[in-house]
Amino acid sequence: MTIALAGLVAFMLTALVVGARLLALWRRTRELPELLLGAALITVGFLCYAVGTAAKLLVVVSEDARAALTIAGLALEGLGQLPLVAFSWRVFHPRSRVAAATAVTLAAAIVAAFAAEVETGQYLRYSDALPASGPWIPLGLAARGAAPAWMALECFRLHAQLRRRLTVGLAEPLVVHRVALWGAGIGASALAYATSVGHRVVYGTGLREHVWAVSVVSMLALVSAVCLGIAYFPPEGYRRWAEGRTRSG
Repeated sequence: MTIALAGLVAFMLTALVVGARLLALWRRTRELPELLLGAALITVGFLCYAVGTAAKLLVVVSEDARAALTIAGLALEGLGQLPLVAFSWRVFHPRSRVAAATAVTLAAAIVAAFAAEVETGQYLRYSDALPASGPWIPLGLAARGAAPAWMALECFRLHAQLRRRLTVGLAEPLVVHRVALWGAGIGASALAYATSVGHRVVYGTGLREHVWAVSVVSMLALVSAVCLGIAYFPPEGYRRWAEGRTRSG
């Protein structure tokens, strides 16, 4: 279990570092993409996991404190996904009414699912070993997981466009690769949500009740950490490889 959690720790640290660098960049540029991505990574990638872990592992005396931390973690998770929804809309489709409607619908679903989880008391199932009852936890996970899924699809769509431009010299090779890495990193996060939804539907309990489930999510978290880390801090060897692969292609 300790080894399996290593991926989650790597993702948290990567999200914190990359998110902080993006927010620092936003302070200089005042551009929307940096603000949205930085806020999302720090909120849902670091703070949400930190508070959620405290609710599950650290608070063993006060059930009230455990409940409060669980609600706080869920709130941070939802708040962290809203910037991803806004990013997919405002960056990829700023003039699309369909994208605007999709963004509003996803945001409303995230808020409604959170309210339902709290109102029914099912939010407590995130921090104890009891199985969930009713549809609210799977629906809440699906609503929050739709945010990274949408962004990943948009990244892969943009990557396909940039690859076509690259063949005629209208795109930078490293940019093309970094877009693919962002898509893979965010897509791994979406797959982790899908794993959590499936586990809740089949077993009703949280992932930590099965080592294999934690291992799958940890592996996906590690993939996300590696992809986001290389995308934002590409090593010189990776730069040369990307350039060489493009020339050979």
